[in-house]
Formats: sequence, C-alpha cells, structure tokens
Amino acid sequence: MATIAHSGPSAPGVVFHDATWDDYETMLRLVGDRPIRVTYDQGTMEVFMPSFGHEDDAHLLGRMIETLTDLLDIPMKAGRTTIHKRRDLDRGTEPDQCYWLYDNARRMVGKRQLDLNTDPAPDIVIEVDLTRSSLERLPLFAAMGVPEVWRLAGETLAFLHLQPDGSYQAHDWSRSFPALTVADAARFLDLGRKEEENAWARSFRTFVHDPIVPPPRERANGAE
Repeated sequence: MATIAHSGPSAPGVVFHDATWDDYETMLRLVGDRPIRVTYDQGTMEVFMPSFGHEDDAHLLGRMIETLTDLLDIPMKAGRTTIHKRRDLDRGTEPDQCYWLYDNARRMVGKRQLDLNTDPAPDIVIEVDLTRSSLERLPLFAAMGVPEVWRLAGETLAFLHLQPDGSYQAHDWSRSFPALTVADAARFLDLGRKEEENAWARSFRTFVHDPIVPPPRERANGAE
C-alpha cells in the first residue's frame, strides 16, 4: 500500500512511497488531461502541478528548438508533455517538452500513442526545475535513452549529453544543434521573459539566420 509524504515547502508536489505500477497507472487515469505531472521511479511516485513560470520557460525553450529545426530544414516531431513510461524499467515521467529529429521524426509521423518499447526516445527533452523536486528525473530520461536534455535548474541552463555509462555531462553547445551555445540559449531565454513573445521570436530568428545558418553555397559557374 502506498504511503503519502508531503514534499515540503521547497518542493512542488506530493510524494507517494511504496507505490506500485498499478498505482501509477491509476493516478494517470485520475489526472487525465489536467495540467498535473506524475513521475514514477521504481516504487516512488510524485504528483505536482507546474507553475506559470515553469510552463513559460519550457515554452520559450521549445520555441527555440522549433525555430532552429524550421530554419535549418531539420525534420521535427514535437511530443509536448507526452507521458513516457516503460513497465520493464518500472519508470515513467512527463517531459516539459520533447522533440524527435531527423529519421526519428519521420518514424513518429502519424503516431497517436507513444510506446517506448518500440518507438524511439526523443532526441531532445526539456526539463525545467524551478523548485526542487523530490524525484530526480534525469536517471529516468537516461534509462529511456534520451541523448540530450536541456535542463533549467533555477536560473542555470545546461545542455546535457548522454554518456556511454548512462550519466549526463554538461556541454557548452547543443548536441543536436552544435552551433548553438548554452550561453546564447540562456541569453535568449532571459530576453523572452522580458519581451513580447512575437518580437522576441523575430529576434531569435534573426540570430539563427546570422551566425547559425551557413551561407548558401555559390552556384556553379557563378550563376545568380
């Protein structure tokens, strides 16, 4: 039988100890489409409701990815906050945003249900942790094979790359977009919190066109 323990004033939700996989599935059904996140890790389950700031930061980071894939002509499939769960791992969670790229994006076209036993893990997950959670979600993403996590912890943004040993290591650039540095992404995230969103989006598009998008190759024979 699951036991309940409040996370405390510095954590965002309620934690259930000794929860079973069936408890987790039941909670998912009870939550339904409401904006409540459920994380389950081998017997421990946390239920919390994200704040407005949490959702806003995740949205801005997601718009950066969507702009990059659009301007760089990279196939992309957005998964939003799709539930990621694998019973064989006894783990389940919901990314703040997630994206499949290139061939994985093509494989996900037309999918109405996600089955991580057969479907690929997202190429990028966005994880916003403005308040301390009782459950560390990085090991869950690693176990599911997510190669890159953009994690905002408090005011610190990190681009985390999955390592062969199953850990994540911070890098100065994005694994999926090597020309994008974490410093530039953090700068635009900060701007996005202060500016009207469409004006901010235009600024980011201009930035991508300038230093990130390579200049077109000269046409053969000097043709215009």
